[in-house]
Amino acid sequence: MIYKSIILSFLLLFSFSNLFAKDHKPTLLFYCGITMVKPMKEIAKIIEKKYHCNIKISQGGSKDLYESLKFSKKGDLYLPGSDSYRKNNLKDGLLLEGTYIGYNQASIFVQKNNPLNIKDLEDFVNEDLNSILCNPQSGSIGRVTKKIFTTYKNIDFFEEAFDNAVEIGIDSRNINQALITKRVDLAINWKATAFWHENSKYIDVIQIDEKYAPKKKLVINLLKFSKHKDIARDFMSYASSLEGQEIMHKYGFR
Repeated sequence: MIYKSIILSFLLLFSFSNLFAKDHKPTLLFYCGITMVKPMKEIAKIIEKKYHCNIKISQGGSKDLYESLKFSKKGDLYLPGSDSYRKNNLKDGLLLEGTYIGYNQASIFVQKNNPLNIKDLEDFVNEDLNSILCNPQSGSIGRVTKKIFTTYKNIDFFEEAFDNAVEIGIDSRNINQALITKRVDLAINWKATAFWHENSKYIDVIQIDEKYAPKKKLVINLLKFSKHKDIARDFMSYASSLEGQEIMHKYGFR
């Protein structure tokens, strides 16, 4: 009788485990650069509803995110702020196919209506102006900023501009906050973020010649160790579709 009770208990436990497994939602982990979080969250809601799943978005600087996924060997998707992170890290074998979903471009950011009449890159070495520049070792905009300055003149100009900065930022959000709170007069940041509702009232954009600040492709990468590759691939496909592109456009991406 005791043995029958034990066997029945195991059978009941097994049945409940199976029931829980069927009801348990698959969870995807998406490493996303801060600049692209808004449109990706909107697309994530659509995919979550379609597949009855959860999509957790880990946001941060592109380099930091890659180091995190490389260390943990967990996750499904990776979207850095520039496709250079794909090109430079393919050798690791962690990034499978990539899907192009648009581009972003760096611009000079100034206070609304440009009260100090800031004009171009030369203003970043003007000691009378307070600037913030992103650390090239953390966010994608930092890496691009270094390339802009060195292409515009040389490495010495890059070093002079960084020495003249009153703050060194870690990502695009951090940079915008410094402008909104008027701690600084100018910055270099991803153009799309200037048009977000919470930023557009405080920030204006000055274009940088495209020969110094070329368009940067945005590519979503499927991760080798993804446990939900079918859902991840559908996310990538939707982001590049007409409907997905309308969402991207809404947040300033082209």
